[in-house]
Amino acid sequence: MGRTFDIIPLRSLVAVAATGGVHRAATSLALTQSAVSQHLRRLEREAGRPLVRRDGRGIAFTPAGEELLSHARAILVAHDAAVARFESTRETAVVIGAAQNSSAVVLPMVIGRLRESFPGTEVRIHLDRNATVRSMLDSGSVDVAVTTRIAPELRARTEGFRLRWLWSAHHGQPDPGTVMPIITFSAPCTLRQPSFDAFSGTPGGWHVAAEVTDLATGLEAARAGVGAMLVPVLDRLPDGVVALRCAPPTPAIQLGVAYTERTRTEVRETITKVLGEQLGPERVEMLHNASFPMPA
Repeated sequence: MGRTFDIIPLRSLVAVAATGGVHRAATSLALTQSAVSQHLRRLEREAGRPLVRRDGRGIAFTPAGEELLSHARAILVAHDAAVARFESTRETAVVIGAAQNSSAVVLPMVIGRLRESFPGTEVRIHLDRNATVRSMLDSGSVDVAVTTRIAPELRARTEGFRLRWLWSAHHGQPDPGTVMPIITFSAPCTLRQPSFDAFSGTPGGWHVAAEVTDLATGLEAARAGVGAMLVPVLDRLPDGVVALRCAPPTPAIQLGVAYTERTRTEVRETITKVLGEQLGPERVEMLHNASFPMPA
């Protein structure tokens, strides 16, 4: 029999990329760290080559891992769409689409509460780009999409849920006034233009040092000293990075809980309430999917 890449290990692979590490991926999937690590080793056995490697306390993808990751995302989109199409009843599952750039902040808060609120209901997560999970919401592949939005009408925070510029903990910080190397998600991305705007008025300006498609790769590049990256955080920063000392002020950020007519009221209201309790109600907005602007 030929090689087989099973859905569950592939989901762990995508979660590691989206959340930036094995621990956060395990939390988002309600699994143990050892289970996620076993999934990665299983995929490596099937692939016949390493897919990930340790990078300090973080995880980095090998070229083969990046290639499989691309296929894994496409496979999971098709799989979840098929499941949604043929489920006998949507009451038996809640499928959440979540933006990668905030998944490490959002998912630990939401998963446990949903399982408590809807006992006997399967809770599944799809981690992807803002635009992708919004499209999946329109097509019915997910029940609700938790996305990010720059909120200039709000005051930016100095603690709690906020945007921060991150830099390698193992490399010297850049001098003020020098050209700032920036790591950014490829378009479309909510944080892309704010990343450019931040240093546009500085004496040195900026240049794109790396474009990435997932959080793990972006954090890997930041740890390696490639550049600075704008990331939503709570008070604890990801391993291997520190705050950029010469960072300009960051804009306020807000989470959007997007829904459609198919979304059960109790699902969207529960998610909005949980996030509001943890982040502050003014930092969470619930609107119909058609009312949210798409990321540039």
